[in-house]
Parts: sequence; structure tokens; C-alpha cells
Amino acid sequence: MKSKKSEEGLISILMPVKNAVLFLAETLESIINQSYTNWELISVDDHSLDDSSGILNYYAQKDKRIKVFENRGKGIIDALQTAESLASGEMVSRMDADDLLPINRYENQFRLLKQSGHGHLITGKVKYFSSDKKLQQGFLNYANWLNQLSENNCHFKEIYKECVIASPSWMMFRNDFKEIGGFSGLVYPEDYDFVFRIYSHDIKVLAIPEVVLHWRDHPERASRNLQQYRDVTFFKLKWKRFLELDRAREKSLVLYGAGPKGKKLAKIILADTTDFYWVSGNQNKIDHDIYGKTIKSEVIMQGLPVAFQLIVAISSPEQLNEAKKHIPNHAEIFYFC
Repeated sequence: MKSKKSEEGLISILMPVKNAVLFLAETLESIINQSYTNWELISVDDHSLDDSSGILNYYAQKDKRIKVFENRGKGIIDALQTAESLASGEMVSRMDADDLLPINRYENQFRLLKQSGHGHLITGKVKYFSSDKKLQQGFLNYANWLNQLSENNCHFKEIYKECVIASPSWMMFRNDFKEIGGFSGLVYPEDYDFVFRIYSHDIKVLAIPEVVLHWRDHPERASRNLQQYRDVTFFKLKWKRFLELDRAREKSLVLYGAGPKGKKLAKIILADTTDFYWVSGNQNKIDHDIYGKTIKSEVIMQGLPVAFQLIVAISSPEQLNEAKKHIPNHAEIFYFC
């Protein structure tokens, strides 16, 4: 397909929609009310069973900047690929159909992106909210962690720990987006895989100091309910991208942690027939076999003669702080949780 010529200053907002009738109108209003007005919304209905398409078409009749399309395939990745093929803006941004935007979101991101030039992606702070229940502490911790990354502009420092950029929070030049492959070839969890793509192409991430996304938590969120977003899927993606992007095969590999997270990751590594040391600080697990692999004491790391790669899979903050005391200076560390 011949690519469209970019319209200068136009922001193409790519938004997949799936059974979003409860929140869609509010989301659309937050886009319409943006202080920056030169945008197009490419909304792609992913075969919704509710009246999402009716709401989209109602708003499209009121505002010609809103464009409604049907997913050419099935699922969010196909919906994103459909949306990107229809975009014509100089910039591209992502949006979800249940979240809200601060009124100056696009104005502020557009200004910084223009100042920074090509090769940059602009994000900002996020804030979780829920209209019907108290937020779980895990969501608040995740938002705080993301915001710390934004404040320090160090998004890729812990890229294997968790997705370091909220998918509905970024903006970049569409030419850069196309050059790195856009959404083509992504695997689930697709938002995390896209961030690995940004990382692998050395796109520099910058953050404005303001909140750019009000992130809604509710019981029907895809990340809560679909198999594609389970822990094991995240670990499979992390391991796959680690092998491609950061694994130095001439160096020894050590997995630190034999709790629930460590076991999930060990299972994936063993299935890949990769040789590694598995170590723990838990005396009850040392010299025991799990999945046919003997757990060693963490002290063996001190005896590894040259720089080695260390994957840390310890989720408890207290246990992690204790574990850090035993990590040698010559270890190249990758935090996987």
C-alpha cells in the first residue's frame, strides 16, 4: 500500500475500540476538548458486541476529525495495524477507548516533540483512577514507578522489569514510527513489545513533567481478563527480547530468585535449553532440584571469574534489597520483576 503524505502539524490518534460503550463517550469528549485542535482520530471498532460503533458514528457526524473504521482482522494488534495504515498525520499517538486526557496533553507533547526533532518519543506522567472502587496498591505502585522513570528520563534502565511506557501516553513522528516498523509483527502483550521496538531502534524517550493520561481501572479491562496479558506471557516476551537485544552468549548467565516469579522464568529458560546458573538466598531451596535444575547458593556468584549476566527475578522489595547485598560489582544486571 502506498504510504500517505504526512500533513504538517496533524496528530493522528490511533484508537482501537472493543465493547467500550460504558466509557467511550467520556473518552471522546476528552479528545474533542483538547486545546490542540489539529488532530484526526482513527478509531477502529474490533467487532464490538455492544453499541460502541453507534457511539463512534454519532460523534463522527458531529466532528469530522473523528473517523470510524472496522477492524480488517481480529484483536487489538490487527486493529492497531488497521489504524496505522489509515493515518495521515505528521505525528502519531495512541489512545485507549476507556481512558481520559488532560486538556493540554497534545499541545504540550507536540511542542516538546517539535523542539526535540526526529528520533524522539514523548511521554509524560500517568494517573490511575477508578469510578467505582478503591484502586489496588499494585496499580498505584506501577504508576509511581512509571512517573519516577519520567522524572529521571531513564525509561530503558529497567525495561525488563515491566512495560516502561504506558501505551496511551506517547507521541512520535509518524516517519520515525514507520521506520521502526510501526505495529507490524508485534506479539502480545503488544504495548510492551512496541516499547522493546522503541528500545531496539535507539529512539530517545523524553517526558513532559505533567500528567498526560488519566488511566482508568475497571473490571472489564483487557489486561485484567485476557490470556494474552498473563504473567507467563510477559515473561516469555521478556526472555525473547533479552535473547535478541542484550544476551551476550560469551558470558555466563545467572538467574537469581526461586520464588513464584523465578520459577516461571526458569521454566521458560529451561524450555529454551539455555545453560544457566540458578541461585537463591533461601536456605530451604539451596541444593534442591526444581524442574530438574539444582538451586545453588547466591555465594557462587562471587566465584564467577569474569563479568556475567544476571537476571534478577525477585518481586518482594524486602527480599530484593537483601539480595542486592550479595550481587558482585562485575555482574551485568537485568531486573525481570
